[in-house]
Amino acid sequence: MKSFLPALCVVAGLLSAAHSAFGAPKKRSGVDPGERIYFKQCAHCHGMQGEGVIGVNENPLYGTKRLPELIQVIVDTMPEEKPNACRGDNAVAVGRYIYETFYTPEARASQKPPRIELARLTNRQYRQSVGDIFAEFLGKPQLNDERGIKARYYDTRGFGKQVGEEVVDSIDYDFDQKLPHEKISKKEEFSVRWEGAIIAEESGVYEFIVKSPNSIRLYVNSRTNRLIDKYVATRDSDAEYKGSIYLQGGMPYYFRLETFRFKDPTASMSVMWIPPGGTRQIIPKRNFYPSWVGTSIVVQTPFPPDDSASGYERGISISPEWDEATTNAAIEVAQQVVPLMDRMAKTNSQDENRQEKLKAFCYSLVEYAFRRPLTDEQKSIYVDSFFSDELELTDTVKRVIISTLKSPLFLYPELNRHPNSPAADSYLIASRLALALWDSVPDTALRNAAAQGSLMDAAQVELQIKRMLTNRRTRSKLDYFLLHWLQLNEKGEFSKDEQQFAGFSESVKADLRQSLRLLFQEIVWSDASDYRQLFQATTIPVNQNLADFYRIDGVEGTDFQQAAISQHGSGGILTHPYMLSMLAYRDNSSPIHRGVFITRRLMGRTLKEPPQATEFVSADFEEGLTIREKVTLITEPTACAGCHNIINPLGFSLENFDAVGRYRNQEVGKAINAVANYNTVDGESVELAGATGLAELISTSPQAHGAFVDHLFHQAVKQPINAYGDSLREELITQFQNSGFNIQQLLVNIVRESALFNPQREE
Repeated sequence: MKSFLPALCVVAGLLSAAHSAFGAPKKRSGVDPGERIYFKQCAHCHGMQGEGVIGVNENPLYGTKRLPELIQVIVDTMPEEKPNACRGDNAVAVGRYIYETFYTPEARASQKPPRIELARLTNRQYRQSVGDIFAEFLGKPQLNDERGIKARYYDTRGFGKQVGEEVVDSIDYDFDQKLPHEKISKKEEFSVRWEGAIIAEESGVYEFIVKSPNSIRLYVNSRTNRLIDKYVATRDSDAEYKGSIYLQGGMPYYFRLETFRFKDPTASMSVMWIPPGGTRQIIPKRNFYPSWVGTSIVVQTPFPPDDSASGYERGISISPEWDEATTNAAIEVAQQVVPLMDRMAKTNSQDENRQEKLKAFCYSLVEYAFRRPLTDEQKSIYVDSFFSDELELTDTVKRVIISTLKSPLFLYPELNRHPNSPAADSYLIASRLALALWDSVPDTALRNAAAQGSLMDAAQVELQIKRMLTNRRTRSKLDYFLLHWLQLNEKGEFSKDEQQFAGFSESVKADLRQSLRLLFQEIVWSDASDYRQLFQATTIPVNQNLADFYRIDGVEGTDFQQAAISQHGSGGILTHPYMLSMLAYRDNSSPIHRGVFITRRLMGRTLKEPPQATEFVSADFEEGLTIREKVTLITEPTACAGCHNIINPLGFSLENFDAVGRYRNQEVGKAINAVANYNTVDGESVELAGATGLAELISTSPQAHGAFVDHLFHQAVKQPINAYGDSLREELITQFQNSGFNIQQLLVNIVRESALFNPQREE
């Protein structure tokens, strides 16, 4: 048995060679009167850098107050055991030291400047890259606008005599009430096969649920391996069978479901799923495709979560669990590939040149994975060393795949450098473009551009980016950005009081989530691609299910069309019922949840953790108070007021919308007050006149613009924006504003600048 050691021993050298391309943090030094006071009177409670002290005061001394406000807090409250003991010049000195050293995000950044770190593939990037590498050999399915699933009907239980076929919207039948097709002659004996493709909208694990008392065989992404296999009928009409599989967002996968009835006492069939972050629902028409597609390579191996401490997923942390997962995934992929390898290599078991064709396939495979042409040494290590008379060809191909997918040249994209130069070349730039826009490897067009050396030119890079924007993988990446920006997967589970909000079903929640995704997509991919419309759109996509619940006239069917939830719903995502429902209690709105979300995610302001956990219990207040009045009371204490002076006004501005996003004028017999005064970071007081005023604030706020730039940059590049030079962030914000807030152009600018950035050159 051959060892993989030669392939893996290159790690140390590669890491060492790449290290010089990444900067090192700078340190701050110096002593002043404020520093002496801080270490004498404050550090024992607040930590050497304001990070807090375990068991004493675990809340970091970080915040958003202006320097005069911070000094006044020190005068009024510090030291805790003796307020007003630190006054005058001493308060000014220590306040200035705290403010300039670690209190603000900018101060903390100056102590340890962000740096571009050598990163591995994130879990999403690993799965997407593997799938796309093998799609280059298996072919990429091309879909048209048809939707639904093809049903074939047979007049016997054995799929022998076909009597009809049609494309249906969904699979949800009660065969006791109605036979599946008019030409089926016997109620007690027939069979049905539904076949085509299932389209995954989001990446993640999908749980398929088949409810039927009859025989079941369900295939997803395989014509041979069954996801659900229950071919013996039961007498239980409520019997359910489940199977889970990871699917990549934006991709279609082979789908087949078979059932038959033979003298069963009852017959029915319903096919549901629970998509990532979603709710249980009958699989809708839009997720079915009536023509079958080929098998895809999809990694099912579970990975430990990526590090997301910075607010976005990064491949920085390395653990034994992650290393084991990459090994298991490589073995799994090799096993998936073996039955398909002759097809990928365009050969067969009888071909005299089979070995040479398989070797050529392996060379191409490794090149795709490493994102650049192979050197002779790499060909020898990763391919030639495994081709020998000692091994079966299937074992040879398996070992090539395993060594390739375990190689640092695949797992660490920034190691993809020319062996004679640490600087970025066209191939490395192509790799950065593919990761930023697709979370994947370069396609053929990008590899050809790299081979020509054209990607060293910024104009050519921008042309490639604009080409890549039209690819379904970019849309999938932006959809993924939406989920993280709005924290939809973190807060996707919510329930409402069944009596107060009757009809707010799982299907309503599922359609609301889809409506929010469609709203985002329609705005981003419109010609204007105007960020401001995310907060100022007056209509949202709805179907009949949503129209019935929100009492909207003139909407029929399962397809989504633009409609206004109410005449007051002009806040885009701010007043979208999914967001308002997600950020609310079971029985009422929640100004705190809504305000915290807007503060952090949309306005980009930092909030410290609350000094104590306080549970909001509506019953603890006297009767007749509105939720605004209750929140005002519970957040009045001085320890709470600092943050809630920011949070509450933002949340109060949405008080006209209840726990499911319906407009209301009154609560507990009182008129809703949705007007609030919000203090900006510059100390300006702005009156927010309800949702419209909030939408105007976010649309025009430079701080909100900067927050959006940060979120999009970090999701695309997976590195801190400030590591790319002192001026890049401000340049991107200015370009964003000057472009009419064009989101597509912002993405072009982000990807172009990050792809061409060379740390060595910048130094």
